[in-house]
Amino acid sequence: MIRIKLSPKDKKDIEKLFIEDMGSQETGIFKNLELPDNKEFLASRIQFKKLYAYLYYKDDTINVENIKALLLANKQQLEVFISEFGCFSERDSEVLRDNIFRYETFSSRKCAYDILRIEKVAVCPYCNRQYIVTLDNKKVRPQFDHYFPKSKYPYLAISIYNLIPSCGICNQAKSKIDTYETPILYPFEEEFGDETRFRMDSDDIKYLRGMTDEFKLFIENGDANEDKAKKIEKQREILHLDELYDKHKDYVRDIAWNHYINSKERINEIMRGFPELFASEEDVIATIYMNDIREENLGKRPLSKLTRDIYKELSITK
Repeated sequence: MIRIKLSPKDKKDIEKLFIEDMGSQETGIFKNLELPDNKEFLASRIQFKKLYAYLYYKDDTINVENIKALLLANKQQLEVFISEFGCFSERDSEVLRDNIFRYETFSSRKCAYDILRIEKVAVCPYCNRQYIVTLDNKKVRPQFDHYFPKSKYPYLAISIYNLIPSCGICNQAKSKIDTYETPILYPFEEEFGDETRFRMDSDDIKYLRGMTDEFKLFIENGDANEDKAKKIEKQREILHLDELYDKHKDYVRDIAWNHYINSKERINEIMRGFPELFASEEDVIATIYMNDIREENLGKRPLSKLTRDIYKELSITK
């Protein structure tokens, strides 16, 4: 729903930190691949032939550059790996994750918390409904969703751009699908944007003033292209977004009520009365609605996308 925005510096810092961690830790992938038992296990099974050839040179030494490429792959590159290596059985996948691509050990290390701190994802990017915070000293962090499921593609279990900070509800709901076969929006690159928006409608005009709950709240794809529209439809279905957002109609009613009583003239009056507090009309709006609806700030608070869309709709119909 809301894209995770990383600056070039953020990406550089994340990748440096991640590769250093994977190389220095006893349970990191580089040392895991050096273990004779793991090497023999991969080399002796036909189903891992392509994977072994990618991870090791012909002299059986590990291919460091290939491993780094796997760990830092973007979505397009992740899809190339899937087309090359395919999916594995539940048993094979579990063995690979337990011995080589050890996500569980990585996710509990300080590095995982440091990366989340750099990413600065405050709200679940899939639903934009729940705060997801990281507290280093309390061992509190968002869940990592594997965009491409680790149960089918265990060699992507610790690829950093396959790990999406998310809320527990979305992570659990999404675990039921294979996003390689049935894609949804990929948060590091895609989002709803303005072409897909929340709308409200009713036969009773009182809904425009926040005076009734008798209105329909729905998501409209608008001008989204066919490929993006399909991903959004699947995301709405898998994550139950329509049903979940219907539970926020009281919040939408408050938006409509606030919009009715706080006219543009009232907003300008507040700005003039408190020039030391408000530098712009957007600052006043953020205070009134307790949410920042500026596009660059949509990932900072829950329900910001909903607030922005309903506010814009009401501003047109008023």
